[in-house]
Amino acid sequence: MTAEYEGAEYTPVDAASWTLRDEETRRFVSSATGRVSSLVRSTLGPNGLDAQIETLDNVDEPETIHTTDAAEILDAIERGGGFSHPVAALFVDSVDAMQRGLGDGSTTAIVLADALVREGIDLIESGVHPSTVVVGYSMAAARAGTVLDALASEVDPDDEELLRRVAATSMTADIADPTREAYATQVAEVVRDLSRVGDTDWIDTDDAKVLADRAATGDRYRGIVVRRYPGPLDESEEAKREFDWSTLDPMTDATVALCDREIDFERTALSFGEGQDSGVELATTEGVSAYTEGLDRRIAAAAERLVDLGVDVFVSQPEIDEGIERTFEARGIIVVDGVKYPRVDVYRLARATGGTVVDDLDDLTPDRLGTVGSLSERRVGDEKWTFFDDCDGGVFTLVVGTGTDTASAEHERLLEDALEVTATAVTDRQALPEAGAPAMAVASALRAYAPSVSDKEQLAIEAFADAMETIPRTLARNAGADRLDALVALRGAHARSDGEDPASIGLSADGEPIDAWEAGIVAPRRVFSQAIETARAIAEQLLTVDAVLHPGVDLGTFRPEPERD
Repeated sequence: MTAEYEGAEYTPVDAASWTLRDEETRRFVSSATGRVSSLVRSTLGPNGLDAQIETLDNVDEPETIHTTDAAEILDAIERGGGFSHPVAALFVDSVDAMQRGLGDGSTTAIVLADALVREGIDLIESGVHPSTVVVGYSMAAARAGTVLDALASEVDPDDEELLRRVAATSMTADIADPTREAYATQVAEVVRDLSRVGDTDWIDTDDAKVLADRAATGDRYRGIVVRRYPGPLDESEEAKREFDWSTLDPMTDATVALCDREIDFERTALSFGEGQDSGVELATTEGVSAYTEGLDRRIAAAAERLVDLGVDVFVSQPEIDEGIERTFEARGIIVVDGVKYPRVDVYRLARATGGTVVDDLDDLTPDRLGTVGSLSERRVGDEKWTFFDDCDGGVFTLVVGTGTDTASAEHERLLEDALEVTATAVTDRQALPEAGAPAMAVASALRAYAPSVSDKEQLAIEAFADAMETIPRTLARNAGADRLDALVALRGAHARSDGEDPASIGLSADGEPIDAWEAGIVAPRRVFSQAIETARAIAEQLLTVDAVLHPGVDLGTFRPEPERD
């Protein structure tokens, strides 16, 4: 059917074919948040189960991931093709942007955001305006902050036992208790030491590195461990045979020089008899001999200069020519080259030893040299590890042994997250009891607060309280306990307290009520506070959507571009 408009023909557009409105929109939104939440809900708490994801690695090779970490699950899904649902993609991107860097709390944020969206949609469909829900949620979140202030306790950076509890609580993966305790002790010691060496209250966890390998033995080093192996682009047996597997003899109190550029002794252009401006002509045997002798003299002079500076160890990011290495070692200088996987290792080594990385040997001066208290090497599996230990700088390395390569990757992530979480507790100087206790304390306080609000925001505050109880209900479900019985018991315990003195009662791994403080189940206050804020912000963003317009786009096949790094 066509019609005329100022002399031109046009075809009427049926907007209904590419528009979702009102109830359809709300279903579209809630189905997305519900499905994303279902992907990670079973990982929450100490009884969380592993998720297995068949995905692609960073070079698009097939990869299988086993993890209980929500952020890792969502990242693996993104690498494998991402979320085709536009609301799901928006939901995941928002959680990632707001939770990035905390090391914990993503599952709580996702489960809570989904609950707030569902509770909010129920209110909207009962006649409450979306803006009223948003205002009520903001009031509830503000009151939640007050409750958490009362529930939180101060963290002393030197309280190693409290730091150990924070680290252990963050490790929800299925690992043996002795292993968890050993890891937690190592993390607590590193974070304590990092807090002592820094000039500010902020702890830089980039100065703590985790290495896990099935052939490694666990230990903690004040310094770094350099891993070297045959080039990653050549995994052939020939490459392994040609690699220098010899290990240096242990040494102490060594002076270190650091370089991040290739050593170049070719100072003049080379000519084969055709150029007049070349410094050396290689047209004759005498020319070649003169060139070789000159090159050897420059290499020997460089080695003598290092000796005069008192250098014991020369560390190079690029690999060094064998002839140069032999000359240096003949003068008693140990060469550690190929420190380039990852490239930042040479700069971390500079921070550890107090040295300065140079790009030319002529730039080396006594004040640019570093010192290492203990230096040793050993072969670990198909790699050679060099241990720079007992350094004065505030750089640390945790090494742990695991049973498989898959476990190595998982345990590295586990310890890295534990470092982030424990450092957050020390930086903020605040911790909360965990095990669902903060969620129940907030829910109880909100129910007491809601009647004082006379407008419809009261309903949104009560809905916020209901959403908070999703956390302990999920913990009870994952523990195999009766969710209603657990919730009734928790409500009773928290009803006997108030917002001024909230209870620290949560759920044990068996789903029974416990005092989380006394049980040592502790987490940084910021982890739960940020989860609430993330969930509230996402709910506000999604509950105010009343239409989805998709002209020319088939929602069934649409694949949004992810914005996550």
